[in-house]
Parts: sequence; C-alpha cells; structure tokens
Amino acid sequence: AILGNHDRFQTGELLEASGIPVLFNEGVLLRHKECSLWLCGIDEPHFYKCDDLEAALQARPENTFTILLAHSPERTEQAATRGVSLYLAGHTHGGQIRLPFIGALISNARCKRSQIWGAWRVKNMAGHTTAGIGATDVPVRYNCPPEAAVLTLRLDTRT
Repeated sequence: AILGNHDRFQTGELLEASGIPVLFNEGVLLRHKECSLWLCGIDEPHFYKCDDLEAALQARPENTFTILLAHSPERTEQAATRGVSLYLAGHTHGGQIRLPFIGALISNARCKRSQIWGAWRVKNMAGHTTAGIGATDVPVRYNCPPEAAVLTLRLDTRT
C-alpha cells in the first residue's frame, strides 16, 4: 500500500499491523516461480512533496519489470525515464465533475489531461489512474462514476 494526502501516519501503522506493507519511498522484489517484479511506492507527491523516486528504485535489480504505486500521476516523466514499466495512481478522482466534450473541469494534479483518468502511456511506460470510490472537497460526482479498478498482468511469452 501507499498513503495519500488524506491519510495519517497512523493509517499506515494500522495497515502494517494487518499484514499489509506500506511503501514509503521504497520497493520490494516479488518472486513467483521463475518470474519476478519490483513493486515500489513513493510518498505523496502532490501536497507534501516528500516523494523520492530514486530511493524507491535504489535496490531494484537491473531489467526487472517495475510497478510504481504513486498517489498522484505527477512523476510520470521521471518514472518513464528511470525505466518504470507500470505507473498506478489515483488522487484525481477522475476529475470528479466531467462535462460532455470537455472532460474534467479540474485535475487536482499537475499532470497531462490524458492522465486524469484511465489508461495512458508515457514513452515505454504504461499507466493507469483510477477515479477511486470517494470524492474530495465537493462531495459530488458528475459523469465520472466511482470505480475500484482491477488490472490483470500477464507475462508476454512472445519473445
């Protein structure tokens, strides 16, 4: 897990006490049979700006598929440059209020409009920003239903 701008440190302690590791600018190598991936998380980059991508990638083995958990899609260029394979984010609530033909009125993040909600790409890196299930500031959603995204990763055996 990672924490967001509305989470308190105690939330992280509760998650870890429940057996869910919280990644604070760090990563872990996960192995299954002959496959492995680097799962890393950075602290909240939008409000607190205490994220450290270099620390999260520091112990990553070379040429390892890398998933970055980031509360906000604000470090996409840096992550793509550093070889992150998949960037998963939230924070934007999908724009929360989306007008037809215009889209989100606000993004709530310093990112490209295409990264506010759904799947996107930066260089060779895939990314996904979920709209989440909650709301922020104004407790209203318009043309932006809540979602709990389920992504399936598959090993590409074509090579």
